[in-house]
Amino acid sequence: MKKIFVGFILMFGFGIIANTSALANPLAKPDVEVRPIEVVVNGEFIKMDVHPLMEHNRLFVPIRALASLGLSYSFNPKTKVTTVQNKDGDYLKITTDSSTASKNGKVIQMEVPALNRNGRMLVPLRFVSESLGYNIYFETIRKFVFINAKDYSFDSSILYQGDLQAARKAAISLPIMANFKTLGTFLGYRIHSYAFPIGRADVYYLLDGMFTFVKIKNGQAIAIGQLFRERRVPSIAAGNISPDFSLDTDPIMEPYNHGNVTFSENDDGTAGAIYNDMKGLSVEKEIKMSVYSDLIQKLPDQK
Repeated sequence: MKKIFVGFILMFGFGIIANTSALANPLAKPDVEVRPIEVVVNGEFIKMDVHPLMEHNRLFVPIRALASLGLSYSFNPKTKVTTVQNKDGDYLKITTDSSTASKNGKVIQMEVPALNRNGRMLVPLRFVSESLGYNIYFETIRKFVFINAKDYSFDSSILYQGDLQAARKAAISLPIMANFKTLGTFLGYRIHSYAFPIGRADVYYLLDGMFTFVKIKNGQAIAIGQLFRERRVPSIAAGNISPDFSLDTDPIMEPYNHGNVTFSENDDGTAGAIYNDMKGLSVEKEIKMSVYSDLIQKLPDQK
C-alpha cells in the first residue's frame, strides 16, 4: 500500500527533475520559471494580483497589496507620496525614489527607496511592515514571506480538530524552519506538492524538485531533512537524512501507515489530490486555484 504511493511520488519527482538541466551538476540552477513569492499574513495566504518583487535583496509589494495586511493607503500622483496607516492610527509617508520617509510626522531613513515599475508604486515590505507594528519573516525553503501582527500566535489545536482540510491549510501556512544547512532551491521549480499521512496534518513531505520532510511541534514546522534523488546522478541529502534514505521506511510517515495523500499544483492554475488506501489509488476532481492554499482540498472520509 505504502509502496504504491512512494512509487507515485518518486515518479512524479523524477518527472520534474528529468526535464531540467541539473543532471551533470545537480546543484546547477536550470532554465525553469521560478514561482512567485507568496505572502502569508497572520496564518492566511493572501490573494495578490501582483506578487512581491525581489530587488537589491529587498522585497517590494504594490501599495494595493497593503490592504490585505490590514493597512489603509493613499497615493498622491502629483507629489508621488504614498501614505500608509495601520488600525491604531500610526502612519508612514513614503515618496517614490526617495530614501527619506516620515512616521507620524517624524523623518526616518529607509534602507532602500520605494520604486515605480510600469506605473505601479512598490514599497519595501519589511520597512513598511515593521514600522507599523508587524513582524516579518522570509522562509528560504519555499521563498515565502510571513507577516504577523504583534499579538498574533498560532493555535496548535487546529491541527488536531475535526476539519482536516483547515488543519492542513494551517500546517502549510507555518514557515518551515531548519537547523541544518539546506540544499537550497537549485531547481527553482514553480510547482509544489504536499504529501500527508491519511487523517493527519502534523507531518508532511514538500516536493518542489527535492523532498523536504517536515514535522510540526509546539506550533513550529521543523524540517527534519531534505533529499534530492534523480536516477542518473548521486543522491544528495541534508539534515537528519542520508543519501540512501528509503522513502518506504522513513521516520516521518512510517508510524502512520494507513496510506498517504498528496496535493499537487498543476501548471494550468489547477490543483489535484491523489490518495491511496486499502482500495488503491483514487484521483479527486481538479479544482481551480485562486490562492495558494486552495491546493489543499477537502477529501471524503477524513482522508
